[in-house]
Amino acid sequence: MTDHTENMHPSENVDLQRRPSIANNSERMGDEGEKIDLSALLRSLKRHWRLPLGLAGVGAVLAILITLFSVPVFESSGSVYLGNAEKDQAAVSAATEGLSLVPGLVQAPNLETQVQIMQSRQVVERAIVRSGVNVSILNPDQSPVVHFWYWLVSGHSFNIYEHQKTGLRATLAKAVNPDIYGKSLDLKFTKDGHYQIFDDKNLILNGVLDEPAVSPNLRIIIKPDAQGFIPGNNSIYHLTVSSPLAVYKEFAGNISVSQDIKDNGGTPTLSYLIYLSFKNPNPYVSQRFLNSLMLSYLEQTHAWATGQASSTYDYLNGQLEKVRTALATADGKLARYQSHSGLLSVTSNAQAMITQMTNYESQRNALDLKLKNLQQVSSELSGKGGSHVDSYLVTSLNDSVLNSLSEKLVTAQNRKASLATMYTDRAPEIQQLDKEIASIRSAISSVIHNQEVQTQQQLKSLDGAIEQYKGKMGQYPREALQVLSLTRSTEVLGKLYMFLLEKQKEAAISRASTITKNRILDTALVHSVPVSPKASKAVLIGAFLGLLLGLAVVFARFLLHKGFHSDEGILSRYPSIPLFGKLPEYEAFQSVGDSAKIKPIVPSDPRSTYGEALRLLRGKLYLDSGAGNAGKVLMFSSAFQGDGKTTVVSQLAVALAKDGKRALLIDADLRHPQLHSAFDCKQSPGLAEYLAGNAKLEDCTRVMTRFDVPLTCLPSGQTPDSPVELIGKERFAELIDKARSEYDYVLIDTPPFPVLSDGLIIARLVDRLVSVIRVGETPRSAFKEHIQGVAEIGCPQALLINGAPTSQGGVYHYHPRSSVRLDLENRVRSLISQFQRKR
Repeated sequence: MTDHTENMHPSENVDLQRRPSIANNSERMGDEGEKIDLSALLRSLKRHWRLPLGLAGVGAVLAILITLFSVPVFESSGSVYLGNAEKDQAAVSAATEGLSLVPGLVQAPNLETQVQIMQSRQVVERAIVRSGVNVSILNPDQSPVVHFWYWLVSGHSFNIYEHQKTGLRATLAKAVNPDIYGKSLDLKFTKDGHYQIFDDKNLILNGVLDEPAVSPNLRIIIKPDAQGFIPGNNSIYHLTVSSPLAVYKEFAGNISVSQDIKDNGGTPTLSYLIYLSFKNPNPYVSQRFLNSLMLSYLEQTHAWATGQASSTYDYLNGQLEKVRTALATADGKLARYQSHSGLLSVTSNAQAMITQMTNYESQRNALDLKLKNLQQVSSELSGKGGSHVDSYLVTSLNDSVLNSLSEKLVTAQNRKASLATMYTDRAPEIQQLDKEIASIRSAISSVIHNQEVQTQQQLKSLDGAIEQYKGKMGQYPREALQVLSLTRSTEVLGKLYMFLLEKQKEAAISRASTITKNRILDTALVHSVPVSPKASKAVLIGAFLGLLLGLAVVFARFLLHKGFHSDEGILSRYPSIPLFGKLPEYEAFQSVGDSAKIKPIVPSDPRSTYGEALRLLRGKLYLDSGAGNAGKVLMFSSAFQGDGKTTVVSQLAVALAKDGKRALLIDADLRHPQLHSAFDCKQSPGLAEYLAGNAKLEDCTRVMTRFDVPLTCLPSGQTPDSPVELIGKERFAELIDKARSEYDYVLIDTPPFPVLSDGLIIARLVDRLVSVIRVGETPRSAFKEHIQGVAEIGCPQALLINGAPTSQGGVYHYHPRSSVRLDLENRVRSLISQFQRKR
């Protein structure tokens, strides 16, 4: 360590003058290459551990409160067997045999379509209206919301959601007037289950329990939850009808549809079981809606499956009814005419003519039905994507070419559906199939067109033959002609009736073969435990988020802190400044408002970590001041108030006195003096009074003997109006020279520099200026200005790091046993020795 400036070598003086630039260079290097000190970060976390743990506790408490006041959600689940998909899969597999497809992908389009149908708006809205979940009927004292805490207190009972003895529900509710949706309506019962619904005071509906009620504003069926229950007279409920579309948007995200994937010899395949689940705050609503959803899906798919065959069957049924009526009328007319005219029969020639005309009429009816079927098939084939044709219509045409082409079309369409799971529409395989399908459709259209033309020509030829027979029948007498006409009508209608009856049986068989095979496997079952909230999970998440927030705050404070995080960071930033020593943290301050009040100094335990570091600092001082009187007068300054320089200089003075050294401690901080508080002595008279010439030096000094060693202290005295003028007097320089000759060491506590200019004057009178910097407290910018100011003065400088971590800097860790424990051990040893002597 360098000595007084006068005793320094010239080269050392040059080096000292260069010190500011070196410090600046070090600062710039530190700013550019600074990294996060993990050890310092861990120490910061250790020092502020209460913040993360406290926020974790707050997060857990908030999570508990949020959970208790949240609305529990219940889940119901059921399953549907897709028999139609399995049947279609068998047909697809047969049609695609020989294709190099991944097993399991062939069935995917059909299954995925069924899943989409279950979640479609039309099916879901039908289930909503059917189950009545869009209607809320509550007692006036009922709350529409049940919180989790109430569900816990009620013993996990579902009765709090729907009271079986007094509850009502509604189905098939639809507002004819959309303005009714969302309004709170009054449901008032009169007698015998009759009720009225009011919008404010306007009557909008009269109805009876369990019966449909319709008005220009509303349609609804209100039912009791318990069979036989009838609300009392003048009972009033609150009724709210929501739009099915609005409920669908609310429910859409809560409906889950999934399939089982089985491992068939290493190949994943999808089963034909669809599992449905639905979540809702009301368990009864969840169950009713899911059951209605499965029923609505089955009804919809059944209606689609039987639609084509039913249209043909209904058409034939209507024609049969007409022919049956016409036949009965014709038989009645013939019988009445024969009774009236007495002409019971006709000639054999006339009878043969009637038989021939009857055959012609039957043939014409068959051709007319065939033409209708051809036109319907043509219409279906002209649909987008090549709709599937009703098998009954195709087979009724009795055309082998058309049947063959239809089978090819179905095969090609199934192959395209299978390949569509692996390829896009632009893939060559898909485009090739599109061309093949278009070619087959074109061929089918040509065959149908040719048959339509041929059938129309046959109808035209039959119409001509019938007209010729009608002309021949005109030669018979009027009575015979009338009998012929009536007999002809009867026989034609009879044959037509038998023909249509046969076709109706065929259509009935075709319709029966299209009945859906989809079935509800498991009806909806509500889980007894709500799926949300999960109390334990919520508490863990809340505690974790609180802990994470606390750690983030500590980490942010660490990153945004303006001071140095570790002593290593200080040394790497200012490597050119000699290190005077490092001291660990010493709890010597207590917070008083915005200032810091120093506690009375207590000599550090020599066996403590701080005592070891202090002795090391004292030994360093001895080594540096070994040559003559150099290094005897030390000025302690800092860049910022609260860096601990007063505590450091006081403890060092006590350590020197306890080692037998004559030490003088001067409080030159005339603005914020604290040494008198540290040593619990009078502040005045002191330095200020001595410099002003108002008191003698021996009256201003205090000899501290309460540490069992003599320590001389010169307190600051009363705070003057102009501290700088007092410090700048020649009397202060004389004081320093006198102290240098009378004391082994003179330690001067000065105000922060360059915040205050007092240090600029004092620094010229001392052997060394010790800059105290506190880890984690001293701002970097302030200390940078301090270093630059000291360098400009030209005073020898040393660095003392205060608050250094005890795990760094080579500080010896010694954990002494307490005096109580030592006393106890001595007493035990004494008792043992006395017992041994008695024996």
